[in-house]
Amino acid sequence: MAIHELALLVSFFDVSVETIESCEADKNFSSCQTLKGPSGQDFTDFDKIKFTITTKSGKSVSVQADRCGGDVSWAQVDIDGKEVFRHSMPDEEDKANVEVLQAEYPGAMPYFFSQDPDYITVKEKVANFCANGTPAEGIATIDIAVETLRVAEYLTPTMQKQLLG
Repeated sequence: MAIHELALLVSFFDVSVETIESCEADKNFSSCQTLKGPSGQDFTDFDKIKFTITTKSGKSVSVQADRCGGDVSWAQVDIDGKEVFRHSMPDEEDKANVEVLQAEYPGAMPYFFSQDPDYITVKEKVANFCANGTPAEGIATIDIAVETLRVAEYLTPTMQKQLLG
């Protein structure tokens, strides 16, 4: 859960396994459950999570994610406790596009529709790189992906321990 958010932290906030000083789960918001999976075996994961990572350089960044919280995503940047930037999606243009795509592809997962323009951009940039060697600017590299997975694997047991005891 929250792998895309972790990729942003790795890309823009100097977060890596080596730079993490601490991670604190918000116990009031977060929920970690163990449920039976399709195989019949127990599977433990977060249905919602909020946490703050502090790096060894003193930077702090928080993530909040809720699997059942709807299709709205937003980001907020605070400096010294004051909000300096906020962005949410889908915006009005995205909502109009979602309606068109829902009619065209009934039954598909709704979050694919709100992210459709981003998927197109990613595919075009990667295809252009493959065909012409043009760098795919703004696209996460394999190194970012690997570090993101390392961060996720590092954080999961830490937050499970905080939440489950």
